[in-house]
Amino acid sequence: MATPLLESAADVSERALIDEVFVGEVFDEVFVTAWADEATMAGAAAGVEAALAADLALLESLERTIRWAQAEQYRVIEAARVRHAQIEGVTEVSSPAQREFATRSFVAEIATTLVVPEAAAGRFVADAGRLTGARAATLEALAAGAVSVGHVRSMLEITQTMPADAAGDLERLALADAAMRTSAAFRGRVHRLRERLHPASLSERRARAAEDRRVALDSAPDGMAWLSLFLQAERAVAIVERLDALAAASDPDRPDCRTRAQRAADVAGDLLLAGTLDAADHHLAAATGRVAAQIVVTVPVLSLLGVTDEPAELDGYGPIDAETARRLAAHAPSVQRLLVHPETGAALSYSRTRYRVAADLAGYLRVRDGRCRFPGCARRARHADLDHIVAWAQGGSTSAENLAHLCRAHHRLKHESGWRMAHEPDGVIRWTSPVGHVLRTLPERPFLPVPGPTGSRPPSTPPNPQAPTFLRPDADPDPPWLHAASAAA
Repeated sequence: MATPLLESAADVSERALIDEVFVGEVFDEVFVTAWADEATMAGAAAGVEAALAADLALLESLERTIRWAQAEQYRVIEAARVRHAQIEGVTEVSSPAQREFATRSFVAEIATTLVVPEAAAGRFVADAGRLTGARAATLEALAAGAVSVGHVRSMLEITQTMPADAAGDLERLALADAAMRTSAAFRGRVHRLRERLHPASLSERRARAAEDRRVALDSAPDGMAWLSLFLQAERAVAIVERLDALAAASDPDRPDCRTRAQRAADVAGDLLLAGTLDAADHHLAAATGRVAAQIVVTVPVLSLLGVTDEPAELDGYGPIDAETARRLAAHAPSVQRLLVHPETGAALSYSRTRYRVAADLAGYLRVRDGRCRFPGCARRARHADLDHIVAWAQGGSTSAENLAHLCRAHHRLKHESGWRMAHEPDGVIRWTSPVGHVLRTLPERPFLPVPGPTGSRPPSTPPNPQAPTFLRPDADPDPPWLHAASAAA
């Protein structure tokens, strides 16, 4: 029995063109003439797997080419700016006003050439200047394909107001494992490094920033708008937590077709407008008084005792100053301990003595993981499941080395598909995709060993003696498609 051609002539023609440009060879047309026996069927399945692997490799190659082109665009913009300044007659002795108008002229040139708003063109020019100057290492990483434009923008934004030496140290540390982080995870990493390396104390910078707290209104399509509050991080997190808790309280006697996000938005609007709830949410009136925000703050013990001012970690936000953390801890109704060794910082284990994860170990893992441990997933660990990597029924232990947070969707994916996970040292999770790609995710807080008696400090990044190169099947846990949204934003 003959089967039809697997690809249409148009598909084959398009594939041949792409292969000539990016691969250098044309795929042969594949005809399936007969299914003779199981061996033939197995060969066909292997052919499909090989074709899928080729498709993914092509996508990786395309993404790498795009990133190289983006890096070249920054280099060309800076080179063009220098030539344009020469045409405008700018020299070393030109006044600031002359330089400013030359820059404005060049921004207008770029805007009309690329057909983009002048504000966007201005950002291009400013970013190109920094990437070909102080942040040249970040540009090299973009050209090599190790980071995306989303990574680059986070690096430029967060280091913009840092002193040059501290910004250089931050760049070096952040790029060490940038290829193993999505742009969102990388932004969190850079944010934490900034708070640790900035020479000015976080308390001083917070006090200055708090003077700019305000309410902002931004228009949106279809008769909608964004209402934003710029205020202290702990208050913002507490507000969101309380709204989520109120939205979760449904009325058993009144069907509600709204999503939890919609209910939270309606409750916030009613309380801000009138201080009372709409008729549809009257059942929450009592809850508004008794539902309190529950926020999680991880405070280094020496900071809690006032010995050091090392930043604490506010779950859902990032680093906060030690003074604020001590104030929050002082008013906390209870303190949850983390089950870690007092000298090495290593997590303890319940081994095979119990299946259910105890509260102290669960708290440790929630802080360590921070988010769902599937590559690219940003769902917070507190809204995810704790999964035994090696199933309890198969001899797996209830320990930090065999537990990790997975959101419900990726938890099911692990059990219902060909994705597999394994634990590596320092909290690293190794994932293997159905086609054999090996991807790795890093813990948000690795809990490295504390300094020894000699006073030496642990490394700022997890040990990585063989740093993976970008776009290798055995290395990058950050598939190119994960960057598409952030790069286009």
